[in-house]
Amino acid sequence: MFGLFNKQKDDEAIPGWYSELQESQQRWFSFLEKLEAKMEEFAVAAIPELKEILQSDDDLYKRTFHRVYSGVNGQLNNTREKARNTYEEKILNVYYNYNAQISVLSKHHDLVSDFRNACSDRYEEFENKYEYWRKQIEKTQERDLEAEYQKILDEYDAIKNKFNCTQCGGNIEIEKIFLIETYISCPYCKTQNTFAPSTQARNLQNIARGLAEQRTSHLYEAFETEDKKERELYHQRHELSLSKIHESDKKALNEIQAKMDELEEQRQSAIKNAPKLYQIYLRAMYDEWNKITPDLKEHNEKMYQNQIQNK
Repeated sequence: MFGLFNKQKDDEAIPGWYSELQESQQRWFSFLEKLEAKMEEFAVAAIPELKEILQSDDDLYKRTFHRVYSGVNGQLNNTREKARNTYEEKILNVYYNYNAQISVLSKHHDLVSDFRNACSDRYEEFENKYEYWRKQIEKTQERDLEAEYQKILDEYDAIKNKFNCTQCGGNIEIEKIFLIETYISCPYCKTQNTFAPSTQARNLQNIARGLAEQRTSHLYEAFETEDKKERELYHQRHELSLSKIHESDKKALNEIQAKMDELEEQRQSAIKNAPKLYQIYLRAMYDEWNKITPDLKEHNEKMYQNQIQNK
């Protein structure tokens, strides 16, 4: 893949220890390929199982799901640790050993550096695959909050006209979804009746923000895109700046500078736009949150103001 040991070399010019580097690299590559295959097989099997457990777990706090999820994450992390330990033991130790013995002035020192670079690049490739599967497993935690919210609404519709006064028996309409135990006055005899919302209804305040965030995720993604753009433009401009060091042609230098100025203008625009997009997202998210739990609006607005001031 990385072609380190595919170069044509004069056999007489290759030192005897070079074969150990070859063998170490080949074993390392083979080891990671097997580890990646096992990691993928494990993740592909675990993801649908986790989704099914989350869907079928009636526990409000999803304790069964989180127990299994923790175990899956632990096993995935063990795979990563196995790769890291092997890298340190079988690659870095070999590299440090030869690097200490071979002078940097030796014509063969590059073989040692190339060995480490190739093995390090392959290790980074493994890390990227690990990160991909970790994120895929992490996504199984995402609950269908719209469905949970709809269940709460359906429950409310079913009980809102079925509450009666404990004193006179008169029907009392439940005018909204209550989050806590509440006193409701009977319209006929004025008796104060205690209405206790169900566990499902009480849970609305726990899912409200998450649901609001899901509904406005497209606005947050727009902010993130603009926020990342600033760093990307900075690196592009920096690379152009470095290219000027080896350029002597005046026309080419002017063209590079013009491109750098253009990138800087775009970067400054991104710096200004990102906070605006974040405020648009935040306001929309809190508006959704307030629609879902209007009783918490006053509290939510205080949080909103604090968040705006601290951003």
